[in-house]
Amino acid sequence: MVKEIGNVLRRFVNIAGYSLLMLVIAGPVLHVLDGVNNTQIGCITVCAFVAALSSLIFISRRELQGFAWWLRELHCIMINLAVTLPITRCAGLWHSTVGMIVVIMIIIVIAFGNHLIEYLFDLRTSSQLNRKLKELR
Repeated sequence: MVKEIGNVLRRFVNIAGYSLLMLVIAGPVLHVLDGVNNTQIGCITVCAFVAALSSLIFISRRELQGFAWWLRELHCIMINLAVTLPITRCAGLWHSTVGMIVVIMIIIVIAFGNHLIEYLFDLRTSSQLNRKLKELR
């Protein structure tokens, strides 16, 4: 359980950082956001925390493969959309369809970016385990 809390906190930091970075870059470039105020930063933080918690959907007793993984990924993205879109709308992060599409794209990019980071952590762990196994032989 302690490991999962650490994973959720790591995901939260990654998601919050990527969200702010993408909003600061994509907002002015696409002319959907002039700047980010404190209320909006707070809303992004809440959304990032919910996104980090929604990743707990992937906890399973056996390894997820194929359809089961994609189904949970779809549920995770739907949870994030259901929470993030209304909160960001009330915070004034978007007012048009283009702004909503930008927020949806940010959610999707961050979801798959987070999985890439998790994959790289797992790859590093597996290479360390393989190295230790070679040393034991």
